[in-house]
Amino acid sequence: MMNHTLKTLTVMTACGLLTGGLLSATPVPRARDAAVATSAMGPGRALPWQDATTKTIWDGIYTEEQARRGEQVFKSECSYCHRDDLAGGFLDDGVERVPALAGPRAFGSSLAARWKDLTVVDMLATIAATMPQRKPASLTLQAYVDVVGYLFSKNKIPAGSLELPIDAEALGRLLITEKK
Repeated sequence: MMNHTLKTLTVMTACGLLTGGLLSATPVPRARDAAVATSAMGPGRALPWQDATTKTIWDGIYTEEQARRGEQVFKSECSYCHRDDLAGGFLDDGVERVPALAGPRAFGSSLAARWKDLTVVDMLATIAATMPQRKPASLTLQAYVDVVGYLFSKNKIPAGSLELPIDAEALGRLLITEKK
């Protein structure tokens, strides 16, 4: 079931369909467009697809235990390229760069800035579709979700009491924003 869900997310992302609202009855605009529209509507006004269940990464959306599991997956599947300290570097050929995944140099700026106004499902689907580099979409959905939790922890995004779910619709309601 999880591998099927992961493959579905990967295919949907590759086809550009994931953020188009296919996972809900109401078409969902890209989160970046939603942020612009929300600011144009004035403070405190939500768009129709937003509701009380929409959260941001700053609302404690993963657990410390999940981040620990993600760290184990990261060390076995990701650290060869991204390094144990997530500092990135160069591939074996000495030419291609591997981005830092934590700290002020993460993704060329920061995790929140890189993924700003997208959802966790967008981030997860992109990672799953492209990583590990030599065998994309080869991990379980739970492993990818746990790695995202680990990346959040290493980027000082606070943990909470509930784990990141493996449900695409739920992950689509978790917005990546810069710190409030």
